[in-house]
Amino acid sequence: MSTRPHRRALLLQVGAALLATSGWPAARAALGDKPIRLIVPFPAGGGTDVMGRLLAQALSQELGATVIVDNVPGATGTLGSAQAARAAPDGHTLLLGISATHAIAPSLFKDLKYRPDDFTAIARLAHGGNVLVANPGYAANSAPDMVALAKRSRDPLIYGSWGNGSGGHLAMESLRMAAGIETVHVPYKGVAPLLQDVVGGQIQVAMADVAGALPLLRAGRIKALAVTGRKRSSALPEVPTLVEGRIAFDTESWFALFAPARLPADTAKQLAQAADRALRRPELIEKVKSLGMEADPISREAFDKQWHEDIATWARVVQASGAKAD
Repeated sequence: MSTRPHRRALLLQVGAALLATSGWPAARAALGDKPIRLIVPFPAGGGTDVMGRLLAQALSQELGATVIVDNVPGATGTLGSAQAARAAPDGHTLLLGISATHAIAPSLFKDLKYRPDDFTAIARLAHGGNVLVANPGYAANSAPDMVALAKRSRDPLIYGSWGNGSGGHLAMESLRMAAGIETVHVPYKGVAPLLQDVVGGQIQVAMADVAGALPLLRAGRIKALAVTGRKRSSALPEVPTLVEGRIAFDTESWFALFAPARLPADTAKQLAQAADRALRRPELIEKVKSLGMEADPISREAFDKQWHEDIATWARVVQASGAKAD
C-alpha cells in the first residue's frame, strides 16, 4: 500500500501545528495580504518618525506583512490622528500616537476632531520623561535648588518649553503648582531653538525632551537638574527624578500604537502580541534608548489604564494652568 496518503496527512498535521505555534502566520491569516498603513502624525525626520520606522520594520517581520509608514503632519499631530480615527477598523490602518496627541490634546483643544473613545489602544511602545535643563552658569544644580532659588527671588522664574500646551509647558506648570513658586513661560517653536537660547544664556531654565537635550548635555553646554517620569532615564542615570526631589510630579511621555475603535478583539490581540514581541528585540530596545525612551512592554489592559489616568491628570493641569494651544 502506498505511504503517500499517510505522508501527506502527516505533513498537514505538522503544518497545522506550525500555524498554531508561530506568531506571524496566524496574524497574517487574520489580516490578509493587504498592506498595513502606519500613520505617523508628524513630519519625517523627527523622533516620532524614527520610532514609527523602527516599529514598521519590526511589525513587518513579526506579522509577515508589509507595514508602510505614512507621515500625515499638521496641527501638532492631531490631523493625522483624526484621519486614523475615521479609518476602517480592520487592522490595516494603525496610528503611532504620543501622550501629547492622546492624553493632553483632548483637554487642550476645544475643536479636536477626535475623542479618546475613537481609538483602540494596542500597545505602549516606549515611555520616559523629559529633562529639566539649565545654562551651566545657573546658580541651581538640582530641582530643589531651583525651587529654593525661585522662592528667595523677588522675580518669577522664567522658563522655556517647545510651545504653549506642550508636554514641557504642562510639566513645568505642574512643577510650579506642586512647589508653590511663581513662573513666567516663554514658548518656542521647537526644542532646537529653545536649547540654543539656554546655551546662549538668553533663558536660564527649560524643559526639553531627553533625546533633543542629550548631545548638548554630553558636550557640557547645558546641565540637567532633574527628569520627569516615574523612574530615572537610562540615558541619564545620574539625574534624579522630580519625585526624588520631593516635587510630586511623575507623569511621563510615551509612544503608543492605536487602531480605530471597534477593532475586532482577535485582530487587536494579534497586533498587540506582535508589538510585544517586537519590543523585546534587543536591537529595538537599544534603538529606543537612543531616543531617550525605554521599551518596556506592558499588557494592553495596563496601558489602557495608564492612558485614561493620564488623560485625567493632564486635564487637571490644563484647567489649573489655563494653558491654551498655539
